[in-house]
Amino acid sequence: MKRFYLFALVIGITLPVVSCSSKKEIFANDEPVVVETLVRATESWNGDTYSYPEGQAQITLLKITAPVGFRTPVHTHLQPGVAHIVKGKLECVVTATNTKVFSTGDSFATTFGNTPHYCQSIGKEAAVIFVANAGVTGQPVTIPLRK
Repeated sequence: MKRFYLFALVIGITLPVVSCSSKKEIFANDEPVVVETLVRATESWNGDTYSYPEGQAQITLLKITAPVGFRTPVHTHLQPGVAHIVKGKLECVVTATNTKVFSTGDSFATTFGNTPHYCQSIGKEAAVIFVANAGVTGQPVTIPLRK
């Protein structure tokens, strides 16, 4: 009887260890995972300092496809955000002397607060942009300015 308990104990310990080991081998991947920080910012590309709105936090991720020549209306953002250009070129304009062109692969912290601006797709192909905002439930990501 003691042998049976000893056998059961050895099998009970060995079987899970062996099965865990084989699972690791089955799912092992020789290529390393690469983590690259694209943006870490306390202010936007044009110097706006970030702060979070009060209320229930909400994260938004947008994928925007803008045909060549498309221009946004002049607008502001009340939520901090980051953008990544997947394809194309985007020119963002705050004033005639405060502009920036972003191209495929560029990442940047978006304008914030009471900074009116617009962006335009200026490349030879449609611009594809991912934009993530950290804001508040019910608050729009983009606020167009009315003239």
